[in-house]
Amino acid sequence: MNSEKVELQLKVDGNGQYAAESTPKHELTFTLDGAEFKAVSATEIAKNVFVKGTAVDASKITEVEKDSFKLTITGVELKDEDIISVKLGPNMKLKSTSVGKKATISVDGDMVTTDDLTFAEVKDTGVKASVKKVAEITEEGVSALERELKIESNVGDFEVGQRFELKLSAGFEFNKLVAGDDSKYTVKDNGKGEGTAVIEVTTATDTITVKAENLVISADTAKVGAECKLTVKAVKGTAGFNDTADAIVVAKVVADAIEVSVDEDEDVPVIYSGVNVANEGITDDSDHKALEVTIKEPTADTLDAKKVLTMELPDGVYVTEVDSNDDFDADEAAFAAAYKKGDYEKFEFARRTLDATEEGQDAGELKFTLTLVAEPGFTGDVTLKVDGAGLDKAQEVKIAKFVAPYTVEASQNNLIIDYRNTKIPTNIVVKEAEDGLWKKNSQFVFGVDKFEDDDFENDATYTVDDKSDLEVKTIKDKLGFKIDKESADDAATVTISDISLYMSRNLAAGAYDLQLNTTGSDAFMKQAILAPTGVDADEATVKYQYYDNDTHFDEVVKEGFVNIITAGRDKDDASFTKKVVVPVGEKYIIAGEEQVALDVPAYISAAGYTMLPVRAVATALGINNNNVLWNQASRTVTILYGQRIITMVAGQKVVTVNGNTIPASATVQIKDGRTFLPMRDLATALGVADITWDAATKTATMNGNQNK
Repeated sequence: MNSEKVELQLKVDGNGQYAAESTPKHELTFTLDGAEFKAVSATEIAKNVFVKGTAVDASKITEVEKDSFKLTITGVELKDEDIISVKLGPNMKLKSTSVGKKATISVDGDMVTTDDLTFAEVKDTGVKASVKKVAEITEEGVSALERELKIESNVGDFEVGQRFELKLSAGFEFNKLVAGDDSKYTVKDNGKGEGTAVIEVTTATDTITVKAENLVISADTAKVGAECKLTVKAVKGTAGFNDTADAIVVAKVVADAIEVSVDEDEDVPVIYSGVNVANEGITDDSDHKALEVTIKEPTADTLDAKKVLTMELPDGVYVTEVDSNDDFDADEAAFAAAYKKGDYEKFEFARRTLDATEEGQDAGELKFTLTLVAEPGFTGDVTLKVDGAGLDKAQEVKIAKFVAPYTVEASQNNLIIDYRNTKIPTNIVVKEAEDGLWKKNSQFVFGVDKFEDDDFENDATYTVDDKSDLEVKTIKDKLGFKIDKESADDAATVTISDISLYMSRNLAAGAYDLQLNTTGSDAFMKQAILAPTGVDADEATVKYQYYDNDTHFDEVVKEGFVNIITAGRDKDDASFTKKVVVPVGEKYIIAGEEQVALDVPAYISAAGYTMLPVRAVATALGINNNNVLWNQASRTVTILYGQRIITMVAGQKVVTVNGNTIPASATVQIKDGRTFLPMRDLATALGVADITWDAATKTATMNGNQNK
């Protein structure tokens, strides 16, 4: 009941008879039904009884009982329209708050006799609970109430000591209970489980407002779509309120929808790969910071959910430092621990690690900036992939782009071992990414897999293009050069020609890669990556040492640079000597002087390669048909040619010669029931290095080894 509005008023209407008395004396008895006084004393009752607007003296109140009292009026002249009033709210309470119960008052005396007057009726439970907005929680997530919880009395004040039991529906728990700074109540655990709590009134009031942050709820086992119902039940207090209750929905479980973003108005930073954060080996002074990433929570404490969150970068890209927003509780140490847990290839944040929500926030934002390095040879966009924490699918943002400080152009060289220094028929061309980029005294050293440095002769020629004023020096006993003078006007191009390579007889047939090591890559190998305090430096950098080389990072710049097609042991083996002309689209080829029919013609693939039917061509070249074998189970073609065993598998992009794998130009294809292989790759497998193409007649020619 509202103590200011519930009031009984008696109006004097006596046609002047009361006014005629100069010193009247009147007695009125007030009786309650269904209600009683909180404080049974003349003093307390007198505070709420008024004659003509003036509170009466306590001496005028007599015969006080729990539900009645007598008022004696003396010395007051009463006239028509004068008011005698009794406020019923402040010192009254209902005997029962059950729905339908009523409270009445009657008045007897020499001035009036009335019927019972109803002044209160229980239309609803004695307790009403409400929140202005339903909170949203992710699965296994945590959230404070979206807005304050209000507990109101429908029928009077809550007295001191009145207790309310709060109970959440199944699948939800109270993650945190805070008493708050409101002197009207306290909040505490009632010892009946994490889904229950108790509020106790400390100051009489008809409304308790519990701050949202005082009641933090977690979705323990509740799934997406589940609603959290909060039941507020009055217990152990004013008899009229006990066992009355109200239930409301305070939260619901929603799917995770964290937002991962970067500032789209910011340019994506371009960083050079293959160097450390200090950019040793190049003159570029730019930093290695990526764009700032923002992870926004859909609801409070989503990032603090009971699930692992992962952040993954492309292979070959590594983090050296992390800067995060000041209000982020888990700082660089948390990132370092997560990076180590992810084997320095991704971040794996354990449950309850990330907390981006500030106290009182509905949801928070985690902002951080990664400092990156990339291994030599890595180029392209750096995309950060964020997954886990209940996300339906991973989210990706582009945070940086890496470019190489140089490009290397080289071709495959098909070589036959002849136990001496052999000329590499093609050049190696190295191009500077921009003028002035290569720092003075920086070195570029090439090598070939399985070959030693001294297998190269010192007679290579190093030529700088005329447009650039870059100057280089040779490096003794190595295939490579040192920058003697930096370029100033135009980016430089260095061409390495007249390369000679000693071909040992113990080398197996197959492809050998061209590798490059630079001053920058040496420094890159020593770059410390993000690691927890106390982690050994070797452990933090081990992921850079892919080639088990503690000194260099040998970047592969051309696969199959040297392709040994005749090993020393089969030098005297049969060698293909015929000239073969292949008109594309025709059902024949010309082998030497003979025209040989084909059941299916050669064709040009979508990638531009001349594709030959393997069996028909091999037979036309004089290879016994019994030496061309097909294994249906493994989809493998095998050609026995002299001491060579040549195998190829449909769908694979390699050819194997005597167990040594040679990269192919295109995958082996099955068409019209026949196996096709690019002409160049078949020629390589047979030991033919000279191939020509006539675009006008669409004719390919393999010129056999005529010196054999």
